[in-house]
Amino acid sequence: MSGTVTMTATSAAAGVGWTWGSGTLTLLNGKEYRFKISGLDVIAVGYKQASAVGKVYNLKKVSDFAGTYVSGTAAGTIGGGAGITTMRNEHGVVMNLTSVSEGADLRLAVSGMKVTLVKGK
Repeated sequence: MSGTVTMTATSAAAGVGWTWGSGTLTLLNGKEYRFKISGLDVIAVGYKQASAVGKVYNLKKVSDFAGTYVSGTAAGTIGGGAGITTMRNEHGVVMNLTSVSEGADLRLAVSGMKVTLVKGK
């Protein structure tokens, strides 16, 4: 494991729509890096916002964290409005995410998301 992530995403439409958000990458050495996400499609009913936490693998340098992540495995539900998914970017970085919805039937990462590192703190 290379580190952990926390993120929050907000949907612009009910059902399937454009989503944007932000998060923090925390490396095992304690260093933190902020990032933005965009282009994430979600499927939800009565959904407004979702949060996700997860583990990051195969991160050799921080700049490799940025990129387009697509779902590597099917998303699933673990009960209580929580879902899990595995995503991978073009640099081989893998995120295993657990999402917790504030609405019903949330599935993060249906088609993918773009991650951009934010410069400065």
